[in-house]
Amino acid sequence: MQKVILYIQPQLRNTTTTQDFVRVDLMEEDLIELTQVIQDARDIEKIFTDYSRTFNLPASKTNNKIFKHWYNPDIDGFDNQIFCSARIELNHLHFRFGKIKLEEAVLKNNVISMYKVTFFGDTLTLTDLIKDDNINNLTWLNNFNFTASNATVKDGLENGLNFTVDGVTYNDAIIYPLIAHSQSYIYDETGSQSNGLNISNHQNASHLGKRGVFPEDLKPAITAKIIIKAIEQQYGITFKTGEFLDSAAMTNLYLWMHRDKGNVVSESFKLVDDQAFTCQSTSIKCAYFSLGITSTANVLFDTNKGTYSFYYTASYGLNQPESFDFQAQVTPTTSNVYSLDIVNVLDGTVYKSVNNVSGTQIIGVQFGDIDNGIDINLNETIEVGIRVRSNLSISFGVLINVDHRNWIIGYPTQQHVTAVYQSNSTTIALSSDLNLTNQIPDIKVLDFLKALFNMHNLTAFLNFNGEVVVKTLDSFYSGGDTFDITPFVKTDEHTVGATVPFSEVDFEYAEPKSILAQQFFNTNNQKYGELNYLSDTTKSKKYQIKIPFEHMLFERLQDKTSGALSTVQVGTFLDDNLEPSIGQPLLFYGIYQQSADEVHFVYNTRPVVYGALADNSSNDQYDLTNYWIPSACNELGTSSTPPTYNLNFGSEINTYTLTDYGGNNNSLFQTYYTNYITRVFNKRTRIFKFNAILPLKVLLNLTLDDLIVVGTRAYTINKMSTKLQSGETNFELLNEPT
Repeated sequence: MQKVILYIQPQLRNTTTTQDFVRVDLMEEDLIELTQVIQDARDIEKIFTDYSRTFNLPASKTNNKIFKHWYNPDIDGFDNQIFCSARIELNHLHFRFGKIKLEEAVLKNNVISMYKVTFFGDTLTLTDLIKDDNINNLTWLNNFNFTASNATVKDGLENGLNFTVDGVTYNDAIIYPLIAHSQSYIYDETGSQSNGLNISNHQNASHLGKRGVFPEDLKPAITAKIIIKAIEQQYGITFKTGEFLDSAAMTNLYLWMHRDKGNVVSESFKLVDDQAFTCQSTSIKCAYFSLGITSTANVLFDTNKGTYSFYYTASYGLNQPESFDFQAQVTPTTSNVYSLDIVNVLDGTVYKSVNNVSGTQIIGVQFGDIDNGIDINLNETIEVGIRVRSNLSISFGVLINVDHRNWIIGYPTQQHVTAVYQSNSTTIALSSDLNLTNQIPDIKVLDFLKALFNMHNLTAFLNFNGEVVVKTLDSFYSGGDTFDITPFVKTDEHTVGATVPFSEVDFEYAEPKSILAQQFFNTNNQKYGELNYLSDTTKSKKYQIKIPFEHMLFERLQDKTSGALSTVQVGTFLDDNLEPSIGQPLLFYGIYQQSADEVHFVYNTRPVVYGALADNSSNDQYDLTNYWIPSACNELGTSSTPPTYNLNFGSEINTYTLTDYGGNNNSLFQTYYTNYITRVFNKRTRIFKFNAILPLKVLLNLTLDDLIVVGTRAYTINKMSTKLQSGETNFELLNEPT
């Protein structure tokens, strides 16, 4: 029998310091069983390898001190939402690192009896750590904010943008790929196409300044590797270098900054908090708000800021309702479009908005009990102000009406006090600053990671250095050792079962919203890049792996006049009505074309119709021979050699070479799933269940990537559950089919 020892690192009030691990008292009669699973053959979508087990701890003095009498709600101390670092030793030798979560306290006759806890691996806690956070919560990405000038867009298209953060340079961190969000491009170098979508150098001089790629046509894209780095920075985790996330398959993999339809909008915000306001009412009413004279609430209008503050006390109870009203009239001096918000300037809460309006606008909000106002909390201070938003330069004045109404005991009618304040004129200047967290697509961090894991059939585990190791499943199994456990197996009895409860497995992306992918679906009755894998089993259940990314069908442009293929490949994010579209986030490979066919780039605003922009020799125009094109593949490939990596699950005609590589296409399925799926679905594959009594030297060294030998047959580990004290282990093993 092994001696099991559990250590926990207790919580501290001061989170900036650490405390030594404390040995925990265990139940003498309990056998602790630990279950470990890597990639369940019956659950091929599982991504994080780990272990977990729930067991009981006695309510000893030591354990009560660790858990700080959590069972008593009157004692503020232990937080069961925060997991404690822990480790297990066998005979004082290291076995596993992990976390302890306190599940519940058990009391008998109102006296604490024991604590129920769960011990689980650190990798599993990624889901608890990240929770429902969105990618735009990754504040480290703000290191890559920049000013989106004409020159910057051109540089991002022609070269790529480099950033240095904390002494580390990230080359091509952001690019501007040839993906059009509001129009479709053509290429006509030698003809006389009078079409504003022609992006060739179009040698017809009369078209210069009117044709080509315009800055507002493009949106930036950021490398997936930088998003991974931002996740590390945000949550204090480390992905081991040299593994899959650093591999060539991740190089030049980009996420397109397409959060909203149409142009990138880098709005300027103006909270009217620095303007002098003059009261337009009687002095009595102005004094009321300025001095806060009321029996039920403190109210104040700050004439130096244009904000209305009130403190809700409800001194007279629920039967004596009151309300606080704030109304603003904004009068611009131009016809430019703008938006308005009423906000809580203390915490940023937006109470009401009007968007994309022009001319004089009125916006108002009521708080409190009268006329179904917005609920407010007792004893809460709220400071309300007006915010103007615009992506154009705009000047305006603001007229604010503030109102306090209440019912006071002894008064037959409602008490009603109103004052009006007028501001000086203020101006919003146009800003081209691009904040990535405002542009990045709407996707959860965990969904982003899961998508990468499911696309590439990855698994993860925590090494002894506390790093998260991410490997392909094939790579994971190839790195293990071989253990012959025949002498320790109870060979007199074992079971053999089937591996597959499914008749088929579907690999697919989200519903397509871009026009060419939609047309592909309508023509072929299947999504571009999807794969349906059928088995010979009689099972009727279907398993679906669906990736929450748009999968775009890119197009290599053909010269409209000569018919020759150009070196220009583009994406078009329009729907089937040729209108700007918004779908799921787009992940793609960026390919850097050099010394290629010329793409005409124009420093100007795209004309609405041909001839709307007069030719002007002062317009900056460039014929680019280097530029970034989007692709489902990491490289161009040739007519005989496919690109090394691509984002299609199934076999598709290469959009650049126009070659059908057949089964030898380096698709996601072929590269990452073939060995595993074909093995699981193989008629000769079985799940073998063995029971063994493992000695300590095997327990301490056996890991899930190891190859297990029983008799003359070799197996990989699907699952194993070990009673740590006795070494008794139940194995689920997959045979290697012949």
